[in-house]
Amino acid sequence: MANSRRDPGAQPVLHRGSHVDALGDPTGELCVVSWNIQFGVEVEAAAEALGTAEPLRAADLILLQEMDEEGTERIARQIGADYVFASLGPHRQTGRSFGNAVLSRWPLSREDAFVLPHRSAVQGQERLVVGAVASVGSSSVAVWSVHAEVPTLSPPKRRRQFDAIARVDQRRADLPMVAGGDFNTMTRRGVAAVDAAMATAGATRVSVGADPTLRRGGREFALDHIYARDLTPIDRGVVHGIAASDHRPLWVRLEL
Repeated sequence: MANSRRDPGAQPVLHRGSHVDALGDPTGELCVVSWNIQFGVEVEAAAEALGTAEPLRAADLILLQEMDEEGTERIARQIGADYVFASLGPHRQTGRSFGNAVLSRWPLSREDAFVLPHRSAVQGQERLVVGAVASVGSSSVAVWSVHAEVPTLSPPKRRRQFDAIARVDQRRADLPMVAGGDFNTMTRRGVAAVDAAMATAGATRVSVGADPTLRRGGREFALDHIYARDLTPIDRGVVHGIAASDHRPLWVRLEL
């Protein structure tokens, strides 16, 4: 839920950093976590959870939304990760940058960010996709952190956003791929629209079967999803009971 503003034609601002001390040996599996940390406010609690809670503490790749550069750097430093963060500007409510991040316990390269089509009809904000290539031992994996607009945007415009998310990976189509984040899918029809778009990139929803990631007004919603190409799903789930965000962290384990 954003109110970020930017000058017309301005590009996302990328922030990169590394806090990886030593690389381990690949295990043949990849643990991926996606988490919308509401307005990036409870960063300390989120970092604590990512460093101690099972299975979050085993994550190789962490995809975050609603972050700023300081919070991203703090989490990366605390858990020992490379990171890339991108924003389109400050959030009207917080006055801080508002964007997406990719964190990795493996080296990142080829960092990039793309603006999704269509501003919010209510608040005028835009949404981002932030990506990089993670070098997991001898394997390279394209990684994308996604934040799509809320359903106040018309269904045709939301479908164009989903199509754009699938297209950003075209230049890396030769690599295994992970794309995850907050797609703001409030209905099964919305999830099906994302599934259809991501299928054009050869990706399937590997988080299927996980619990919903948001509870609001007594109802449960599956807003967050993880998709993958050329990676075999082993297990998936959400972690309940963490108070760092209104969203629950979503995780998957994949076979490299």
